[in-house]
Amino acid sequence: MYAENAPYWNTTIHPAKSQAEIVEMLEAFGAESIMTMQGQSLGKHAWLVRFQWIDRNYRFLFMPKTCRNPEKVSRFGGKQRAHSEQARYQMGRTAAWFVKAILTAANENQAAIFGFLELPNGHGGGIPPTTAELDIGYLAQTVPLLPDITIMPIEDGDE
Repeated sequence: MYAENAPYWNTTIHPAKSQAEIVEMLEAFGAESIMTMQGQSLGKHAWLVRFQWIDRNYRFLFMPKTCRNPEKVSRFGGKQRAHSEQARYQMGRTAAWFVKAILTAANENQAAIFGFLELPNGHGGGIPPTTAELDIGYLAQTVPLLPDITIMPIEDGDE
């Protein structure tokens, strides 16, 4: 789906405000060591939000949706912006609502945030992968390295 057809396309809320809201939500959730980074690589803009919660590291990554007409300029709340820039505004709102939903779910069931858990980086360098980024075989090998997490084998008939 192109950015122009996705939710929050017409938002006027600046991405910095959305990012600040995310930090506030994480603080209220009890997260510590919150870091937000933004940058560009190979022409793609991205936000990286890393934090610790209950002595474990977690990460969210957000990127703007692809625009059908990135160079087109339209009016949003009285201000003109290129669609590529508006996609960043949209990403901010999507990110804020996404984080709110995940943290709300995690308050009820800690497993809701499991996919964003960073795993020990045994090979060194770079940002460690999250559980959601791995295939199940590697995940099963890596998770036992984390304190207080065990994987229960699936018994016949439990599938």
